[in-house]
Amino acid sequence: MLKRYYSRRSFFRRVLGGALALGLARAQAGKPWPQGFVLQVAFAYEGGGFRYRAPYVAAYVEDERGNLVKTLALFLMPGKGERWWDALRRYYLLGDVAAMRTLSGPTRPPGRYAVAWDGTDDRGRKVTQGVYHVCVEYAREHGPYELFREKVELLDKPFQKAYTLKGELKEVVLDYRKKA
Repeated sequence: MLKRYYSRRSFFRRVLGGALALGLARAQAGKPWPQGFVLQVAFAYEGGGFRYRAPYVAAYVEDERGNLVKTLALFLMPGKGERWWDALRRYYLLGDVAAMRTLSGPTRPPGRYAVAWDGTDDRGRKVTQGVYHVCVEYAREHGPYELFREKVELLDKPFQKAYTLKGELKEVVLDYRKKA
């Protein structure tokens, strides 16, 4: 009779693999993203004054577990400014530097900006309905770091929520509805 001995490493691989497969099966079993719905994310920030530098801003969506699903907007300084990209602490850990180079646009002056999410991930695949985190991350040289992270449930019911903030990032508005 042959006895099989498992090392801790092989045991954890099997358990983790099974849990991962179960999680993927559950994620794929969810209802599909509602046809024609978009999540509009509008944000406003202010600033100015002597030696003001435009901030780095990232607007993105995470799944319920905190994994990056979709980058909606990325205002960064390309070239020499890359060494400060890690000022966007959360996004820098979640994202990929190579992807950041291709996704980023130039920094923008204070104002109001709006981006829309059509329910696709960064690879272009449709996601399912469920719980997501909408994030707007803001970092400025010689200025503050701010992170807006709100849990939202995206089903087949429209909603609109406005959040007034106290820092340089002044407002975030989430508008989930059927595209007109």
